[in-house]
Amino acid sequence: MINIKVLFWNIKNNLKIVPTISQSCREHKINIVILSEANRIDPEIIEKSLRKVDLNFAVELPMPNNRTVLFHNLGKRINKYHDGTFYSLFKIKFKNSLILLVTLHLPSMLHNTENEIGAQAAQIKREIEKYEEELKTNKTIVVGDFNLNPFSELMVSAYGFNAIMDKETALKIDRTIYGVKYNYFYNPMWTLHGNINNNVLGTYFYHSKPTSYIWNMFDQVLIRPQLIEQFNFNELEIISEIGDKPLLKDSGRPHSTLYSDHLPLKFSIL
Repeated sequence: MINIKVLFWNIKNNLKIVPTISQSCREHKINIVILSEANRIDPEIIEKSLRKVDLNFAVELPMPNNRTVLFHNLGKRINKYHDGTFYSLFKIKFKNSLILLVTLHLPSMLHNTENEIGAQAAQIKREIEKYEEELKTNKTIVVGDFNLNPFSELMVSAYGFNAIMDKETALKIDRTIYGVKYNYFYNPMWTLHGNINNNVLGTYFYHSKPTSYIWNMFDQVLIRPQLIEQFNFNELEIISEIGDKPLLKDSGRPHSTLYSDHLPLKFSIL
């Protein structure tokens, strides 16, 4: 296998979206599909649809309280290792190395403060580091609906994900604060958020509060610096149309009735 292509989408439990997911997998040759807010849809329905694209697609059956569900066509090269609060962790064997894939969906901003969500992010980061040490790998990918923007405090803070926008700084691997080392994540989503050269400026549109970023980048992928050389930046994309179907209304906002109020994200590892 030359690369692994990943699609993430918060589908808001919209059963009508299932054929569109499969169409996107065919169009982009996706290997791993990660969905959040899919708990009211029978995974077998999605799996059956994906098998029309590739007979090898299978579901990693979620536990009842899982926040994400994962489908793949990688066979025995991927398997679930752990289910935590708000996240699941998978091991992937790829090119003679072990990659950890963490899929998550943090609590909603509608019912929690940014600091409360950030505290969960910080806890998950600590648990990830425990499993990195246990499995003796530093090649970790974290993807999902963070319900935080790239610039949110506990996304960038050393005490949180320590996920930064500067690739060269991230390649220094860690930084030391008050005598304690904190490992970096690199966050490539900064290159897409608010970029006027893209079709969309984020993955989630919300403009109802007095203080509004309008376009939020809640759906993100983070990578450890050790994976930067394997990350295909040309494949990183917020998808706004699938085939001839625009995922946006004429107003330019996500078409939540037909699809979802979130836009899908895709990326690949070489």
